[in-house]
Amino acid sequence: MKNCVKQMLRTPVQSALMMILIMIVTAMLALGGNLWMTSHRLAKDYEDDFITIGTVVQKPDTMRERQVWDAEKGDYLLYKDAVYHRYVTEEDLDFPEAVYLTKPEKRVYWGSYTPEYLHAPKMNAYRIDDMGFVAEFSPLEDCVPNESVKIRITKVLGSSKTEEGNILWFCDHYNEEPYELKADKTYIARIYAAEYRHGKRWEEMGSEYPELGYACSPENLTLYTPDGSRIDDPLEVRSIYEVSEGFYNTDIGKRFLALADMSVFMYDTQPVVGTNSTDLLMPFYERNAWVYEGRYPTAEEYENGSAVCLAPGVFAENNGLSVGDQVTARLYFTDARRGPEHLPSFSFSIVGLDGKLLEPFEEKVYTIVGLYDYKPGAEGIGADELIVPLESVHNQMENIVDYGAMADFNTSFRIENGKIADFLQISAEHGADNLTFTFYDRGYSVLMEGIRNLNNMSVTLLAMGLIAAVILTLQISHIYVTKQKRRLSIERLMGMTGKRCRQVSLLGILLLLLLGTVPGAAAGTALAGKISVGDAGQGNKDAGEEADPGQTETDSGSETAAGQPADTEETFSRKYSNLGLSVENDMDISGQNKGDPAVSCAMGALVLLLGFGFSDIRMRKLLRGEPLHLLEESAEEKRCRRSL
Repeated sequence: MKNCVKQMLRTPVQSALMMILIMIVTAMLALGGNLWMTSHRLAKDYEDDFITIGTVVQKPDTMRERQVWDAEKGDYLLYKDAVYHRYVTEEDLDFPEAVYLTKPEKRVYWGSYTPEYLHAPKMNAYRIDDMGFVAEFSPLEDCVPNESVKIRITKVLGSSKTEEGNILWFCDHYNEEPYELKADKTYIARIYAAEYRHGKRWEEMGSEYPELGYACSPENLTLYTPDGSRIDDPLEVRSIYEVSEGFYNTDIGKRFLALADMSVFMYDTQPVVGTNSTDLLMPFYERNAWVYEGRYPTAEEYENGSAVCLAPGVFAENNGLSVGDQVTARLYFTDARRGPEHLPSFSFSIVGLDGKLLEPFEEKVYTIVGLYDYKPGAEGIGADELIVPLESVHNQMENIVDYGAMADFNTSFRIENGKIADFLQISAEHGADNLTFTFYDRGYSVLMEGIRNLNNMSVTLLAMGLIAAVILTLQISHIYVTKQKRRLSIERLMGMTGKRCRQVSLLGILLLLLLGTVPGAAAGTALAGKISVGDAGQGNKDAGEEADPGQTETDSGSETAAGQPADTEETFSRKYSNLGLSVENDMDISGQNKGDPAVSCAMGALVLLLGFGFSDIRMRKLLRGEPLHLLEESAEEKRCRRSL
């Protein structure tokens, strides 16, 4: 060992410089190796923690103007309605090249008539509100209700009786030519709370009567076929009818009785939503809704259409239900346009074209496997909404009371992580230019961009480090072996064996390598612990911070099929990154790396192996020559250097 140290001390400055270079190269390799291992580990670990879903919105083919009479203005108001020549279906999204983890589903919700349960909205069942009521009334004087006139409510049908006997302001507001009402006759209409109070009578004495005015509107019924075709009401319905003897035996009289029953019937109705994956429901994907007791339905239960469900905690508590109990769903209507949060609602009628309330078309008993809760004001969740496997409902499109196109709240699918650009390319190739796709991946794209940057950084460091290690170790073998011909020849002529010469020289080189690789490996490990995925993707993070995290944004990094930056038609939302999740469901995507000493030691061992191997090869080759011959070669080389 003493001879080894002496050998190094012959060139102390050069040896110190070599140790520093070895340390730098080893640190570079150790850092590159750690970052490479980290990037691959994180990519694998996070693959299962993130999911990517897309929503679909069908663009209207054209717009159509609709005229609505406004009695106060004395003129028609124009409204624009979207027109669809054909509704896009799930089958239209079944692109041959697209790989779906969960296929596209256009969800509907069903109304389940279950008066045996106490429903949260039922407290409003006998309260007159802006949903309206059916009532008989008489005007206080002969009048034409093209302005606000005074009427007395003589009878309320099927709802609260609190308005009976009251005097209200009334206007046949949407009828351009209302007929005259006689004070000595009784009429019937469906009356809605409104702010329409206008005309000479109101201006003269409006303050003497209730602040709230009422207006009536026609009540034609509509049902739809499964392809969205409208089935119009065979009965032409006016807004006001005179109640004469035998009126309730007529078709229109029976219609009003059914409408009156509907106002109470709706409050005994529970929304039921079918899906193939809870993650496709935006409130659950956004972490605004979550199962707090029990479990989510399994993939097998969704696929097999098992009779299991998720029930809201409030509904379960109000009815003494818990996980494992059974609940009945009695489906009698299908809403294929709006979401379940609109129920109870009178935006559609549950009266059939035969003039009677719709009859249940499917009844099933479900086992509650999980209770869920949701944040107050969360969008997309209906009061007392049951969530069931889509395939558990056999008659999915019966008694369709409303129909609409694909929208971001009712149509979604799941694809593989990182395949957004590929999907957009495929959709563009199949001419889906009438659809708008929006993707959500909980920040996976941002995270993976950082991981890719980390991987690229590691590959660069490894390549540079390996090249530098080869060059440096070749230089070490040249300095400490080839350039030592004279010393080795003299030592051998003085009686030292070739084996002993080789041992002394290689031990010195090994000591030099160890003095450089050990601190280099330690430095590389420490540096690896300072670099995270967030640092690698810092540029993207900084760019993303400029956008409002609460809004769906256009990702400048995304590209459409044409290779141009994505516009608002195909967008990527970063809203649901780890910063957007609730505390109890927070997901750590920081990707912080702790350097692995084993990887660093492996990189150090690589440098040792290269340095020791190259030196040993040169040493063996050198020692095969005769000492005198080597001494002469050394002297000749020395003379050549001097002459130069």
